[in-house]
Amino acid sequence: MRILKKKVLPRNQAWMNKKRRRLERSRDDRSQPNHIPLDITLEILSRLPAKSIMRNRCVSKLWSSSIKLPSFINSFASRSTSRSPTLLVTISSGSAKYVFSFPQHQIPDGSICSPFYSYQIANLDWKYSLSNSIHGLILTSVFKIWNPALRQFLAFPHPDKYVSSRHASSYLGYDPLEGKHKVLLFMSTIKCTDQPRVLTLGTQESWRIITKGHCPVHRPCGHERCFNGILYYRACLDGDSQCIIMSFDVKSEYFNIINYPEGRSCSSFHMIPYEGRLALVTYDHPYDDVELNILKDAHGHIWTRERYVLHLPYESIRRDLIYFVGTTDAGEYAFAPHGVYEAFYIIYFDPRRNSTRKVLFERNLDEFRRRCGLDSDDYFTMQVYPNHIESLFSL
Repeated sequence: MRILKKKVLPRNQAWMNKKRRRLERSRDDRSQPNHIPLDITLEILSRLPAKSIMRNRCVSKLWSSSIKLPSFINSFASRSTSRSPTLLVTISSGSAKYVFSFPQHQIPDGSICSPFYSYQIANLDWKYSLSNSIHGLILTSVFKIWNPALRQFLAFPHPDKYVSSRHASSYLGYDPLEGKHKVLLFMSTIKCTDQPRVLTLGTQESWRIITKGHCPVHRPCGHERCFNGILYYRACLDGDSQCIIMSFDVKSEYFNIINYPEGRSCSSFHMIPYEGRLALVTYDHPYDDVELNILKDAHGHIWTRERYVLHLPYESIRRDLIYFVGTTDAGEYAFAPHGVYEAFYIIYFDPRRNSTRKVLFERNLDEFRRRCGLDSDDYFTMQVYPNHIESLFSL
C-alpha cells in the first residue's frame, strides 16, 4: 500500500499564503455593517419608522446613544414632515385604551382600512387629551406628554405641588424653527401667580414665568390649535365675559388678541389651519351647512367667509351622532362618531370636490371584542387625531 506524504511548503511560501488569507479576511471585514461610518449608519436609520429605530437601539451602546442625540431626532423629524401624515385613533372601554395608526389619504369610499400599527394601553391614569397631535406629541390631562410612536408617557415637572391638573389650563405648542415643544400653563388658584408659565420640553430648565412683552390678563377657555409656530386658544379678558382668541408665538413667547368675526358666537366652532391661516368652522346640525371664517389679518381682525353644503350619510348622523374632529393636510374635513358600538369608521368631506368618502376600520366590532376579551355589549368612546407624524422625542 502506497502512503501519500504531506507536501511541505517552503517557509517563505507558507508565510505568503498566510498573509494573503489575512488580507482577504480584512477585506471581508471592511465590507461588514459594523465598518460602515457612523454618519452613514445614522442617515440610514433616520429613514426607518420609529418602531424600527427603537428596536435597533439594542444593536450596540453606540447606536443607542446616537439615536438619542438631538441632531438625529431633528433629522428624523425633518423626514417625518415630508412623509404622509397618518390618522391616529384611540377607542376606550373602561380603563383600557386601544391605539391605531391608519393611512389618511387615497383610501376609496367604502374601503376597509388596515392599521400601520395598533396596541393597547392598560392601567390608564388619564381619560382625555388636552391637545391635538402636535408634531408627534399629545398633551394629556395629568401633566404628562404622550408619544404614541414610542408608546411612552413622559411626566414633565409638576408646576406646583399644591395644585392639581384639574385647577390648571395647559396647552402644547411647537416651534418649527428651533424644533422645540413648549407647554403653556395657567394656574387658577389664589395661592399661585396669575402670570402664565412656560416649560420647554427636552431641556434642563424648569417652569418660567413669561416676562416678555405685555400679556393681557385673561382666562383660557379651551379650544386650542397650534400650527406654523403659533398657538391659538379661546379666552376671556379679565372682567369681561366676551370671548376672544388669544395667539401665542411659541418661539418669541409674545401674546396677541384676535377678535371673533362680527356677529359670530364662540360657543360652537372649531379652530383649524386653512391654507396656512387660522380658520373657524361652524356648522348647522345635523351637518347640512358648514361655515368657514378665515383670518386674513390678525392685527386688523379681518375675516372672510365661505359656506359649504355637506352630503354626509344620514343614517350615520342619526344613529352614531358624528362630530367634527378636524381637517387633514389635504384640506378634507374629518367626522367621527362620539362612541363606537358596531362599525368603526371615519367620514371625510372634500369641500373643493364637494365629495364624501367613508372609510371603515372595523366593519363589526364583535370580533375585536373577542380578541381583546371584552364583553359583547361593551361600548367604546373614540378620539381622533388627524395629521399625526412620528416623533422620537423623549424627556
